[in-house]
Amino acid sequence: MQEAIRKKNCIIISALFVWLVFSSFISQEFYAAATRYATLLIFICLALLFVGNVSVKEEWKRAPLELSVCVAGIIITGINLVILGSNKGAFFTAADLLLLLYLAPKLTLSDKAGRIMAGAVSLLMVWWYAFVRWEYNFNMAGLVFLSLMIFGELFLEYVKNDLELYYLKYVQLLLFLTTLLFTLCYHARSALVCTLLFGLVWGILPRLSGKKGYYALIGISTFGSLIFTGLYAAMARSGREFTFLYKDIYSGRQDIWAEIWAAFFSKPLTGIGSSWDIKSFFIFEIHNGLLDILAVHGILVFAGVLFLLLKRLSETGRVNFAWYPEKRIAAAGIYCYLFASFFENGFITAPYEVLFWVLLLTVLH
Repeated sequence: MQEAIRKKNCIIISALFVWLVFSSFISQEFYAAATRYATLLIFICLALLFVGNVSVKEEWKRAPLELSVCVAGIIITGINLVILGSNKGAFFTAADLLLLLYLAPKLTLSDKAGRIMAGAVSLLMVWWYAFVRWEYNFNMAGLVFLSLMIFGELFLEYVKNDLELYYLKYVQLLLFLTTLLFTLCYHARSALVCTLLFGLVWGILPRLSGKKGYYALIGISTFGSLIFTGLYAAMARSGREFTFLYKDIYSGRQDIWAEIWAAFFSKPLTGIGSSWDIKSFFIFEIHNGLLDILAVHGILVFAGVLFLLLKRLSETGRVNFAWYPEKRIAAAGIYCYLFASFFENGFITAPYEVLFWVLLLTVLH
């Protein structure tokens, strides 16, 4: 059975990826219906891949720490939510993230699968860039434009290299500039900034490979995310007002983050769960990926997620991005999602966590 599953790795990953992309980006109504069970579907697929690709006995001998962190993190997540009497659906957020980070170096995407997935996302570019999608709110639309751009650039890179059509670099530049224009017109401020950061990281990665600058990038995109929430709330308390794209720079997240930090410090070990009665927003939405894991699931689960995330990001730093342009785009996309998660849950939620995962697989293999 294990061998049969292993042979179908690419099929399972590709099918999950394509379903999540099309169910999320076709229409807001379809997304609202499909996303209800998305984390469960992701967990089932990841559990299947774990069974098919991991020999617990061998892994315990080879890399016991990573295996222990993953399994213990999942168990503690479940125990914490039971203790808190929390909404149990939150279990899949942390469990999915632990599994996909643990499995990333153990799975290999074929060249064909990578091209199919990048091409599938690129098909939706026609739908999104040709028609204004007002039914999506600006923040959600911004994340979609970011995703379409990242995988569109990746697909163009594959085509450019496979067919030696080097003039496609101008099409890549046009896609980047068009995405900047769309995020600007939508007033999707975090998406606009992250698009610019994508271009910056894409350009400088060859100079950072294996150097201190790369590890600084890792630190800023992870620890910096948590620090940012505190600085943002402190700036808001100063009373100084700023505007960006005709909107107040303080979007209300300062109140959410101040409340969530206070709640977390009251229950740092178990976290607060996802049923916490939040006062500063109409739904329980933290708007920061890593703070969500820390506050909802507690410091032990967060430590496990952060350990695996930092390990995988450090492994990507071993790639010579000057020689692998498609891996450079994928790595820039990884950091684009991490930076987007300063202001959104981003890479910890469906479908973006699977898109993030596929980019990680692309860089690592």
